[in-house]
Amino acid sequence: MVRVDEWALQDQLGVTSKSPRWAIAYKYPAERKTTVLLDVLHQVGKTGKITPRAVMEPVILAGTKVTHATLHNYGQIRKKDIRLGDTIEVEKAGEIIPYVVGVVAAKRGSNAERIVPPASCPECDGTVEIEPPEGDPSQGGDAEFETVRRCVNPECPAQIREKLIWFAGRKQMDIDGLGESTVDQIRATALDQDDPKRAELGVPEECPVIPLNHFADVFELGQHRDALLTLNRMGEKKVDNLLAGIESAKSRGLARVLAGMGIRHVGSSTAKALARVFPDLESLLEAEVWRLMPNAFNTMSADRRKALSGSDAKMDDVYETGLGGGTAPVVHAYLHSPAARDTFRRLAECGVDLTSSDFRSRDSAIAGEAPDSPFTGKTVVLTGTLAHFERTGLSEILESLGARVSGSVSRNTDILIAGEKAGSKLAKAESLGVEVWDEAGLLDALPPEHRPS
Repeated sequence: MVRVDEWALQDQLGVTSKSPRWAIAYKYPAERKTTVLLDVLHQVGKTGKITPRAVMEPVILAGTKVTHATLHNYGQIRKKDIRLGDTIEVEKAGEIIPYVVGVVAAKRGSNAERIVPPASCPECDGTVEIEPPEGDPSQGGDAEFETVRRCVNPECPAQIREKLIWFAGRKQMDIDGLGESTVDQIRATALDQDDPKRAELGVPEECPVIPLNHFADVFELGQHRDALLTLNRMGEKKVDNLLAGIESAKSRGLARVLAGMGIRHVGSSTAKALARVFPDLESLLEAEVWRLMPNAFNTMSADRRKALSGSDAKMDDVYETGLGGGTAPVVHAYLHSPAARDTFRRLAECGVDLTSSDFRSRDSAIAGEAPDSPFTGKTVVLTGTLAHFERTGLSEILESLGARVSGSVSRNTDILIAGEKAGSKLAKAESLGVEVWDEAGLLDALPPEHRPS
């Protein structure tokens, strides 16, 4: 671990939502092996991004057999001149994710073939956009500098599948039982009867189509309970638990919905920031684009501010949204697109709560104030196993009560909540004199509505 030791500098550098900016893990050089590139698959993600994935001759790397590795993007393929049939060098980023480092040029054979990026979406044959645009040198448009190739068809089946899996995920709508395999199985009911994937995924011939092509379809699965029971490995208890999880998800609130929709530039942190400023979806949609980026707006020239808002005056009420001059227009355009409007309408009709449980009044948001509670303005760290809480859910409760939940202990930590099997964080907190609470102390401090029943 390499870290900045001075407390003042640590405070100045701050932390992100995931890690401190004043410390970085120092690791030994990653193990690197050579193998042969056999093929390249083109995978479409939830935002339409098309990522090239290497298929290789199996190689043992950092203790596991590896047959696939990421190639990042087509600009990297061109820059590294990677070709089919090449002998390539592979290592694991962070000792976890395999990626192609480069080519052993001396071993290139005469049969090596250039990798051709897809001109249309490999899943739906839809239009592909390239970022930066090809052919515009001022934008880095040469293919060598291409960073993203994206399918822009919002109805692309691959995007829909990935979005549904993301939407149901633990940090989004947290729908227990609606994982990748269940999504695939339900969606397979729409395949032709003679499609071998039906049997492969455990869909009997007599099972009717169960629609699952939209976020709103998730909340209508209860209408298809009998059909769900005909699927392999879907007994009554599993189906009832799934439907109960879906019903609970309706009350997650605006921040979870925004984080779950897979909107570009809107992750969980930005979704929470928006939900603290806007009390509901309607107020978010009423906000003009400059209202989504107050910090960036105030640093613009007077002429640009006037063009955006009709006045060259700076905003007095500066609050945090997580969006800047480059990202806010993209998010604003999406929120007002016909597809997004239709999604919000259908979710509302299904009874999904689109109000914000994170909202604070504009004055409070500007001042950084929070509800009056023992956690107001406190930096809290969680460690160990808690009997009555799951970590993500407890973090949200504490944040709603005015706390800032951090992942690391420092002299700025006010409270460490330690469950069973607490480790190094507890030892560090004790050495720094940080106040330590057990789960019983936490339960006593929480308002009754946030205590487990």
